[in-house]
Amino acid sequence: MWIKLLQAALFDLDGTILEVRAEHFMQEYFQALARAVAPVMDVDRFTKALMDSVVVMLMNRDPSLTNADVFWHEFSSRMGNSREALEPLLIKFYANEYQDLAKIICPSPQGRRVVQSALDRGLRIVLATNPLFPRSAIYDRMSWAGLADLPWELLTTYEDMHFCKPCPEYFQEVAGRLELPLEACLMVGNDVTRDMAAADVGMRTYLVTDYLINPQNMDFREIVHWHGTLDQLCRWFSGANLEQALSDSLALDRVRRYVKSFDDSLAPLVFSEATSTVEEVARALGVEPGMIAKTLLFRSGDRNGLFVVAGDRRVSTKKVKQLLGSKPRMATSEEVEEITGYRVGGVCPFALATDVPVYLDSSMQRFEVIYPAAGSAHSALPITFAKLQAITRGTVVEV
Repeated sequence: MWIKLLQAALFDLDGTILEVRAEHFMQEYFQALARAVAPVMDVDRFTKALMDSVVVMLMNRDPSLTNADVFWHEFSSRMGNSREALEPLLIKFYANEYQDLAKIICPSPQGRRVVQSALDRGLRIVLATNPLFPRSAIYDRMSWAGLADLPWELLTTYEDMHFCKPCPEYFQEVAGRLELPLEACLMVGNDVTRDMAAADVGMRTYLVTDYLINPQNMDFREIVHWHGTLDQLCRWFSGANLEQALSDSLALDRVRRYVKSFDDSLAPLVFSEATSTVEEVARALGVEPGMIAKTLLFRSGDRNGLFVVAGDRRVSTKKVKQLLGSKPRMATSEEVEEITGYRVGGVCPFALATDVPVYLDSSMQRFEVIYPAAGSAHSALPITFAKLQAITRGTVVEV
């Protein structure tokens, strides 16, 4: 099951498994590079040409050109025929001045442990840093971080790659190099915009929050499959329930697609830890327990009924019997998964595996927003009662 669901982990470098503030590193990098080229060209003109060329490289969508091809074409068009003069300086820079930037880097033992835990789980590993740097510069940063000796299957560098994050083609190219389907890959990164774009093409995603980059202040709970610290990620890789977590992510994706087709404004929220009680979900969301919509499957003979009830109310089996026709019982966990397609704790009242009548308790109408589970025990869907009724085609009852 594990091998079928996930086969490779793609790790971003800066701010993810390498303890560094990317903006600080880049500032020091550009200043050092400017000093290195000062003997042969105007620094201000060089810096502008460099930045403009990087922007074009980031936006390139031509699969016939590597990132290095794009960069040098754009840089030469801005600086004239300067490549012959510049390349020897760059080689010297990366061999000497660039090494001084190691002082900015804080090797993270936890970063290495996380990668090792992925290897121990049988995953192939990829260093999926944004390929804006030459191979030698990326390898140096890996060495500074104490990661260079690990059996990386692929490093994404500007000489080898044809796209940059967050272009979907970047993630597709990596999966293609590995000869894996996109859903068999997990993208691990700290940048909500660039790294988590992997979810748009079907990859699993884990957002590392230690050095979170979220310039647009997006609610990343609507985007990612999992999120947490490096320490949590290490435990997650090593945990006994990871197989089931990956299976749950497929259910979460099913709910995401279903609600988007119904109403594009709807989006499930994802928690960093699984929740097992109404109170835990309420605390995670910062709402009162009654707003948590419990979804319960009852069986009565050969009839089934899915009941959605406010978190602070209990279901009357007498009233369930009136609706289903005979004495009801709660479905077993195995029956719940078989009939609904979801595990207990994550049952969503729509996008079900089988055709089950849905009953919505009227007590939920007192809330402006309610939160049913969205396919897993670490998710919830904010939705109005009216929209829940429309999407489930549920019958409003008092149970």
